[in-house]
Amino acid sequence: MKIALLHNPYRYQEFMENLDFVANNFGTLPPLGIMYVSSLLQEEGHETEIVDVKAEGLEFEEVVERLEDFDPDALGVMVIPFTAAITMDWAEKLEERLNVPVIAGNYAVLKYPEAVLSNDFIDYAVVGSAKETMPEILRAIDTGERKNLENIEGVGFREDGEVVVNPPEEHTENLDDLPYPDRGSVDASNYHSMASKGGNFTIMVTSYGCIYNCVFCDMGDFGYRERDPEDVVDEMEEIVEEHGIGEIDIFDRDFLINKERTKEICQEIVDRDLEVEWSCRTRVDQVDRETLSLMEDAGCRLILYGIESGNQEMLDRDHKGITKQQVREALSMTQEEGMETLGFFIIGHPGETEKEIEQTIEFAKELPLDYAQFFKMTGKPGTELYQEVKDDMGYDYFERLVAGEAEEMELPRPWTDMTSEELEEWVSYAYKEFYLRPSYIWRRMKKIRSLDEFKRNASVALKLMRSTL
Repeated sequence: MKIALLHNPYRYQEFMENLDFVANNFGTLPPLGIMYVSSLLQEEGHETEIVDVKAEGLEFEEVVERLEDFDPDALGVMVIPFTAAITMDWAEKLEERLNVPVIAGNYAVLKYPEAVLSNDFIDYAVVGSAKETMPEILRAIDTGERKNLENIEGVGFREDGEVVVNPPEEHTENLDDLPYPDRGSVDASNYHSMASKGGNFTIMVTSYGCIYNCVFCDMGDFGYRERDPEDVVDEMEEIVEEHGIGEIDIFDRDFLINKERTKEICQEIVDRDLEVEWSCRTRVDQVDRETLSLMEDAGCRLILYGIESGNQEMLDRDHKGITKQQVREALSMTQEEGMETLGFFIIGHPGETEKEIEQTIEFAKELPLDYAQFFKMTGKPGTELYQEVKDDMGYDYFERLVAGEAEEMELPRPWTDMTSEELEEWVSYAYKEFYLRPSYIWRRMKKIRSLDEFKRNASVALKLMRSTL
């Protein structure tokens, strides 16, 4: 069969944690989940077409024309809570134009399967593992027989107008059994991060989930699974040698949870003499000089650290379990070992005052950071903070949004007295204070390595100045 896979366009919405300016200018990442599904379907003998609307800058009619040329038997869409509204809007319009079954997957489907299927333009839902359920769904589409789906775990569908959801099996999928993402179906030159150097770029994952339980993050609920070090480097080798990509962002929530595995991956890269630059995320309390040195030898260029606040009370309250001194030491060691650093910070912690926000901004400026990203504290489904949002509203907003029963709106933040407008102003101020310092601009200029990187940095800087004046 022929399956089209859509990565819908981006539209800023009021409940998002980023500023509109940041979300539109700080990076365009490849749709890794869609690329995994594409590879899984190709293994089953199906033909796939990935349409990345945002990265390719496509208009709706251009997408319709391209999909009509492909003539798919089904359309796959990925539904996540924060972008559910636009995904559903495009799915409905494309289903009407193409007249093909629509299959929905990803986190919002796992969280709200009944709500997703309450939309009559969604025909099937992948509630469990795509590896197990997608072949069964496509078989049902191909044969017209749905009765077998009743016995398949992890599948959602409608039968005689009624929503049927079979819960997924309670087993842990082996990440090493998955094929590598279908990078051949997307153009790597369309993607970049705020810190990438230009040229071909991609992302990959070597583990899933997290062992920590920060109040603003949902990944602690998913458990932690990791891939074999040799399999990880096999994929990196394929990325470099078969796809000509020289820069990889390892998108694990924490690449150093298992430090010995991290060392094994780095040593394998060194032993193979694999020339690749990569970045990763971790905590400041997990690094040491020996590990950092090996990471640099293996091609690590940038480490992204979750710092969150410049106030120790805020760090303690959010279950970070780190100290400001650990932040300083980790960043200094990273810099001394020849790697760049990016710090994540959050504005609007529970009970945070304006004075404490100022402390965070000043802390960010005093640290040896090459980049910083500031977020509005936001309640995401599956987090402690979102439970407060639901309690305050009296219902699950994202469940209603996915079902098409809610309009875009600013969600309450019952943990703070600050208005959304005030938080926006503080985050905007933080970016201006950090990036528009003459000393910072001079340091960045000296590190730029390509004309593409210079153009992108200059463009973002000009937009930042205009947005904060």
